[in-house]
Amino acid sequence: MRNRFLIFLLLGFCALTDVVFTGCESAVQSTQNNKTSFAIVVDPVTKQKVESSILAYKEMLESEGLKVYVLSDNWASADTIRETLKSYYHSKPQLEGAVFIGDVPIPFVMDAQHLTTAYKRNPGRYPLHIAAIPSDRFYDDFDLEFDFIEKDSVRPLNYYYSLAVNSPQYVRSDIYTGRIKPSIFPGEDKYNLIEAYLNKVVSLRNNTELDFLMTFTGHGYNSNALTAWAGEKLALREQFPELYTTRGRIEFLEYRMDEFMKPFLLSRLQDPDLDIAVLHEHGAPEIQLINGTPDVSSVPASIENIKKYLRSKLRVAKDQGRSLSKTKQDYMARYEVPEAWFDGTFDKEIMDQDSVYSYNMDIYTEDVHEISPEAKFIMFDACFNGSYHKDRYLAGEYVFGKGSTMVAFANSVNSLQDKWPNEMLGLLKWGVRVGNWAKQINTMETHLIGDPTYYFKTNSTFDYNKVIATPGDNRSVWEELLTAEDPDLQCLAISQLSASLDSDFSNRLRELYFSSPSFVVRMEILKQLYHYNDQNFKQVLGAAVSDPYELIRRTAAGYIGDCGDDELIEPLLKIIFDDNYSKRVRSNAYGSLDFMDPDALTQALPAIAQKYSYVMNSSVLRDQLLKRVAQNKKKVTDYFEYAAADTSVMKYRMQEIRTLRNYYYHFVADDYARLLTRDDLDNDLRKALVEAFGWFTHSVQYENIVKAVGEVAVNENLPEDIRQEAKRTLNRLAVFNPSARLMVTPKL
Repeated sequence: MRNRFLIFLLLGFCALTDVVFTGCESAVQSTQNNKTSFAIVVDPVTKQKVESSILAYKEMLESEGLKVYVLSDNWASADTIRETLKSYYHSKPQLEGAVFIGDVPIPFVMDAQHLTTAYKRNPGRYPLHIAAIPSDRFYDDFDLEFDFIEKDSVRPLNYYYSLAVNSPQYVRSDIYTGRIKPSIFPGEDKYNLIEAYLNKVVSLRNNTELDFLMTFTGHGYNSNALTAWAGEKLALREQFPELYTTRGRIEFLEYRMDEFMKPFLLSRLQDPDLDIAVLHEHGAPEIQLINGTPDVSSVPASIENIKKYLRSKLRVAKDQGRSLSKTKQDYMARYEVPEAWFDGTFDKEIMDQDSVYSYNMDIYTEDVHEISPEAKFIMFDACFNGSYHKDRYLAGEYVFGKGSTMVAFANSVNSLQDKWPNEMLGLLKWGVRVGNWAKQINTMETHLIGDPTYYFKTNSTFDYNKVIATPGDNRSVWEELLTAEDPDLQCLAISQLSASLDSDFSNRLRELYFSSPSFVVRMEILKQLYHYNDQNFKQVLGAAVSDPYELIRRTAAGYIGDCGDDELIEPLLKIIFDDNYSKRVRSNAYGSLDFMDPDALTQALPAIAQKYSYVMNSSVLRDQLLKRVAQNKKKVTDYFEYAAADTSVMKYRMQEIRTLRNYYYHFVADDYARLLTRDDLDNDLRKALVEAFGWFTHSVQYENIVKAVGEVAVNENLPEDIRQEAKRTLNRLAVFNPSARLMVTPKL
């Protein structure tokens, strides 16, 4: 009966939409020769314009064992596409991925900022097209549930949705997706670009072995920490050992290597032998930030840096209509500089020189438009480089340009620095499709631009794509890969076996952490135990602050702040006293310090400082920390009292409450929980506080928070929108609560 239902479902879809090339009959024909399936989703105009190229792309994929559906329609909403893809996923052969070509609806998701790494725009201040997240998780994570809001009347591809209250509150993509939507310069025809790109994909298929990888680290990334930079190189050696031999090539570039790295970086990206480029930078939709103000030691060069800075600030003041004389006086007083250092600010020659200097520090879409990028796969670790919802965006300029770049991994909105960008990247050397790799690490903002089915040639005879596409059928494979020699295959197995949140496997993860020699395996274990949030997690977390791998220490420092447990005070202070030169680790540790119980810190600090008395000036550091803790306690307590007082200015009360989305002050969480249930609390503030508590997933005050939010959820005297927000927060909190696993629907 189930098969008959699927047949009728597919026949029904054929009647409702234009299924090109495959036709209705092929949609239900025998699939015994196909391992999995793939969907090409294309708008009618693009289909008509580039039909022969789409057909060639389809035939190429079918030659690789995929059953290919080509779907085209004038869609009334994105829901139709999603439901069709979902039906194929539950059919045989199972859908493994999809690509959206041309003008396919773009879902923008509200109420899901907690599923990004960093995006936290205030929906009360910004319109939907800015406050919402452009995300194809709408299409590829079928367990997520959405409520339709509206279609944009000005931006016809934008469809706005809210993540439903009862939806799972975590991302775990069922299929992979990609966008073939070019970046457009004036005078260019997007259909010509799509056609040229598809022809390129077909002509260059399966002729590249992965033997050259390049990484670049831009100014300001990971706080310019050399220990972070070095740690990545050691981890990549585990993931790509063959690149460190005479049979391969790996190159590490960094902004400090030249005052202007832009020319060399653009040259390297055009190297025909380059296979993967990993670009760690800050950015925007049309810019990669490469160099900062140069680090100099000579007095003349230092003065020139300051002069450039002062001239730029004076020009900004003029653009904003502020007083130039007052601006000068303010900077002269602040930095004790002479007025002469502002000379030439508005002289055309100097303005042109400063402009050229600034332009040469960064890469713009105009620069990429003029070159031929050759890296087959590019990872953009910057904010907004993957803003595919815009007409021009940087990742699209690389992929749909004149070179051989096939696919990019990039962010549609801003992104956190302290994530693990290279997680399981070594899977690509085993012939894993870029899409099957990407779906292991998806967040709401990550997207593949270009062909998601791209893969590198491999000598492996095992079909990793098949087992990744059908993970629930392959537990025995994951168990076997758990002991594989390749660390990224181990990481894949750890991720898949952790999906069930089985407590026995948590014990195995703890044991494996303390026995594994691999940086990346231990990092994967720490990440997965974070989802378990049990005693094994706490035990590993306490040890992780001493791990040789900088990223593990850095992540652990942040995780401690997520928890706020007193038992983690000593590991946290160990970082501050004993890991002084791991700049980013120390930064995260200080951030977490402010979230901990100040009374417990004050009590623990003297003994811990004595333990690290061998550290130079440990007593001075102890006193500085005691002062910081006392000041932070007063500041946070004052903020709470301000937020709680009816006499305070509403705007700033709201600001203090929304701050809790980024700053987990556990030691006042109980106070805020009591405030939440106060009858006279303004309902706008109540709703904002309920939402903010959704970020306290690991808090030591978890039970008090859940109790207070639960009271709001069932309080029929409160408006429906507040009660719904409370239910959403309870679902978010349940994801990481060992005693509430029944509220979660993990996938394996």
